[in-house]
Amino acid sequence: MIRLIPKFIVLMTAFFIISGISTYFTVSYFIKNEKTVVVPDLVGEDIIYVLEVLTNLGLNAKVKGTAYSPDFAKNNIIYQDPAPGQIIKHGRDVRIIISKGTKNLSMPNLKGLNLQQARLIIEKNGLLEGEIAKTFHAKIKQDKIIAQYPLPSTETFRGISSNL
Repeated sequence: MIRLIPKFIVLMTAFFIISGISTYFTVSYFIKNEKTVVVPDLVGEDIIYVLEVLTNLGLNAKVKGTAYSPDFAKNNIIYQDPAPGQIIKHGRDVRIIISKGTKNLSMPNLKGLNLQQARLIIEKNGLLEGEIAKTFHAKIKQDKIIAQYPLPSTETFRGISSNL
């Protein structure tokens, strides 16, 4: 029985070595044969175009966030990871940051619009609705804007209130 122990150890060692080598080559084969993709340059492109391109390449878009940018229009990509030209596996994520546009803007002219139209323009420009003062005027219809603050064309920042 004592003579069987060394044979058993040799057989078990050979089994583990053969299993390890077999596993290594099997995993290497599948990793090397996995489809790869070259990451395109997405910075400065519109989000709709970017989603289309990534989908066609078999990659996933992951939005890391949004940020104001004086250099990129609203809904354009200002950052991507991995960088353009890198080779990644099919089905992997490309992380992007989307531009909110510039932080400052020219105050839109709301005079003569009805209240609902003014609210839509305020919201679209990233402004907040401020106080609304109502008054009677014989020549102007109800719910029409006759004055506003800040004044039209004033340089202002997104997120401030517009009083009507």
